[in-house]
Amino acid sequence: MGDDPSTERLLVYAEDLCDIPEGRLARAFLRARREYEYLKLPPVAFIRRMAGVDAPADGRPGPEEAWARMPKGERAEEDSIVWCEEERSAYGACRGLLLNGDQIGARMAFKERYEKELAEARRQGRPAQWTVSMGYDIEHRLTTLSTAVQERRVSLENALEFVPGERRNDFARMLPSAEANALLTGKVEKVPNLPGLGGILAKMRMEGTVPEELKANPLPLRKTSSDRSPDESRALREKADAQKEFLKRSRNGSGE
Repeated sequence: MGDDPSTERLLVYAEDLCDIPEGRLARAFLRARREYEYLKLPPVAFIRRMAGVDAPADGRPGPEEAWARMPKGERAEEDSIVWCEEERSAYGACRGLLLNGDQIGARMAFKERYEKELAEARRQGRPAQWTVSMGYDIEHRLTTLSTAVQERRVSLENALEFVPGERRNDFARMLPSAEANALLTGKVEKVPNLPGLGGILAKMRMEGTVPEELKANPLPLRKTSSDRSPDESRALREKADAQKEFLKRSRNGSGE
């Protein structure tokens, strides 16, 4: 970022930042490259703020981190963001300046409004309320949603509302193993209790346990009454009558 830090300095940075998850740290350095105004390596405290690890317990980011998170410039319509209500309000206050290309004025307007909103929310003890603002870039959207799910800012169910069906496997691979396995395998929490062979096969299909021989040679469809010839229908009725008579004699104790 303009200077050439020594090995010793980099080791200090590594020690001071080692508690931050790799993905979050990468995003923090990306924000720092875009937002830090000096041609040198940002201080550790600044990078930690960009990563959001030193934010207050309510989960809302500080003013600098919040501004760094906002969609801007050519990415204003492309980037998705999961933001708190105070960020959303402050972005509305500076959006016109951003559209006019006034980056400095927009930053000042955003920070002024956000600091007021943030102070009032914390004074009232209001918990953070997170909502999704969806951009057009699907890759950025999936990354943003997966991070928000892992940070417990949105539920998995809520995030899936913004994921196209054909991209759910890609999204699942961005999540921790428990959530990912459930999405990738199509896990069913409760299987309907369906009677007979048809019900058993339906349950096996839903659970993914259908034997290969049945997949390769599925059972033929049962004929309907309109598909049978008169002789076939008569034979079936006679067979059914014989079975009924046999069951009746069995219930009456007859061996014949």
